[in-house]
Amino acid sequence: MISLFAAFAIALFMFYTITPLVLKMSGSTLFNLSLLTSDMWAVAIRVLFYQEQINWLYYLAFTVVAIGLIIYSLNESSAGDGTTTSTEATDQYQQLPSEDNSTGSGHSLGRQERKQQEETHIC
Repeated sequence: MISLFAAFAIALFMFYTITPLVLKMSGSTLFNLSLLTSDMWAVAIRVLFYQEQINWLYYLAFTVVAIGLIIYSLNESSAGDGTTTSTEATDQYQQLPSEDNSTGSGHSLGRQERKQQEETHIC
């Protein structure tokens, strides 16, 4: 019983270790489509170990999912035309007014004066 729990813990550790790598390499859509193919292993065990018959619609559904994975993978790899859509693109940040060294009047305030000004805005 403990060995089953250890195997389950190892499997979850591997899953959660590999998941960020897969998400970074191919994105969440391909990851979710790949999770749909995990039912293939359950069907393989049903056929190989229990000699059960599988409905023909399962094979059709699995083929559609596999074709979707292939189309998505080919479409994603051909989209490398120089446009950056990944999260590693350069982000532009907007400076908050409280971080700015000047007020609306255009003169600089010292640290003490800004702190006092912020305290008066809070109250």
